[in-house]
Amino acid sequence: MQTRLLAMLAILATATLATAAHAADMPSVWTQIMSTKKLRVCVIPSYQPYAWKDATGTWQGFAPEMARDVAKDLHVDPEFVETTQGTIVLDLQSNKCDTYFAFNATPERALAIDFAGPIYTLGFIFIDRKGWTPPGHRWVDFNDPKIGICYVIGASQEQQLKRFDPKANLIGLAKVDDCLLAVQSGRADTYLAATLDGLVTKQKNPQLGELVFPQPANALPSYAGIRIDSDGRFQKFMQRWSEYNRANGNVGQWLIGALAKYGVDPATIPADIQF
Repeated sequence: MQTRLLAMLAILATATLATAAHAADMPSVWTQIMSTKKLRVCVIPSYQPYAWKDATGTWQGFAPEMARDVAKDLHVDPEFVETTQGTIVLDLQSNKCDTYFAFNATPERALAIDFAGPIYTLGFIFIDRKGWTPPGHRWVDFNDPKIGICYVIGASQEQQLKRFDPKANLIGLAKVDDCLLAVQSGRADTYLAATLDGLVTKQKNPQLGELVFPQPANALPSYAGIRIDSDGRFQKFMQRWSEYNRANGNVGQWLIGALAKYGVDPATIPADIQF
């Protein structure tokens, strides 16, 4: 047992040193942005209202709007790099992009990347199968093995379900579209989404059923993710940027604007949803 533990610790130490050595070979995020005059922002495609491409190929959504504002303040050009929920942390670590605007700063993630914010806070919403009667409006009402709940693997909804509804039939799939298909086909009864993409999903798919905001309301802060470096200047800049734009209302306007652009009437947003 002790020999195995020592071997595991040795492997972990070797991997940590290798990662540190690789990071040391990279320029700091700030230096790279200033030398290339480009801010590379990771975005998840077709992830409304966060980011999507319009008919002209232009990136829309609140994440691209935030990226353009950051780039303007830095006097550089924004560049968008496609990523996925499952690879975004690795993409930041490997210098594929400089930041990503939709992270829950979990302690586990903080071991791998840095954060700035919070930029906004978001709650959660169940999107039910049409014709299915939800068991109630509380998290505990869904905590039943007979209820199939879909979630996107790696998203913050996964942690919430495992915390509040661990006894439910939890169905983890790779993409939002996969969960929607599972609900529509009857494989799942409901899909747990973050509030913003839940509102858009219902707008896009009127054939889906009810929207349920589970109680007690549980909103989590969202941050910008950044590669860890010894410089820290870009993280400090992003921290000031997030504080300034959240305090003066710009963040709320970007979020509501993205919803409106995708067809969600701001007047229909429940009053208890706070960004």
